[in-house]
Amino acid sequence: MAVSTDAATGPLGNNGGNFWSFRPVNMINQIVISSGGPGNNNPIGITFSSTNNDGSKDTLTIGGGGTDTTVIRNDMINIDCADEYLTEISGTFGPFIDMSFNVLRSIKFTTNVRTFGPYGPNVGTPFNFQAQNGSKIVGFFGRAGFYVDAIGTYNAP
Repeated sequence: MAVSTDAATGPLGNNGGNFWSFRPVNMINQIVISSGGPGNNNPIGITFSSTNNDGSKDTLTIGGGGTDTTVIRNDMINIDCADEYLTEISGTFGPFIDMSFNVLRSIKFTTNVRTFGPYGPNVGTPFNFQAQNGSKIVGFFGRAGFYVDAIGTYNAP
């Protein structure tokens, strides 16, 4: 659940799947993107992680299922929370195979230091969420089932 001072942006996408939310107490310090398959055409799966003060982890995995779950690659993003934080996500929503609705097809994460991606085929309608006025992206929410149907961000100062 979002902290009361968070600003929510989005979500963008479709109304499929179930609502999900990942807003950890500490900053997100790892993201794993599962993608690939024949022709780099499989749906994207994303795992968000945050390390708690006691060393335990909060983790949530969304998407990455469907008719063909063959994963060719798992790309791991490690974020140094002492000096680095998420500032922007962008990507595309488009049809998967012959589906009549759009799902997350590509995603790119940007910190105040580096850019990671894009991961997945860069096809479909572009989207972009950028933290404004010096704020940070501190969590994500949206809808997902087999596919990431929608995504938005929680932003905090």
